[in-house]
Amino acid sequence: MEEGIKREVIEDFEEILSEIKQIFLQELSKNTEPLEDGSKISVEEHDLYEDWLEKIETIPMPTIEDIETIPHRDGPHLKIIYSLVTSDGKAIRKIKIKSNGKVSVYNQVLFKHDDDGKLYKVTVEYDTYGNLTFFINKG
Repeated sequence: MEEGIKREVIEDFEEILSEIKQIFLQELSKNTEPLEDGSKISVEEHDLYEDWLEKIETIPMPTIEDIETIPHRDGPHLKIIYSLVTSDGKAIRKIKIKSNGKVSVYNQVLFKHDDDGKLYKVTVEYDTYGNLTFFINKG
């Protein structure tokens, strides 16, 4: 990827990642229960839709992490994982292509969160209904 484009993509990603982290911290401050492995927080964030689309779902990803052909009884399926990694977090795009031609695309954002010395890995997904979901795991 051309360096100027890569720099612009990283800046856009870091901007939305900062916004996502702020939402996460706001939701944590509302929650009185301590974080646990396997926790899930879901919030309606309709205002984030345009930014998520522009800065996560449609950005060019500079790295191919994995390409896997999965044998299946109806023919081979293909799974491709692209990523963009910065010091603050990671954007992942998983593309699955079935032998019948059906294509599924999943976008996620990952970042780490330190909660009183306990490190958590937070995976973020955004659905078409405007729900931003945080999946929290030890790590």
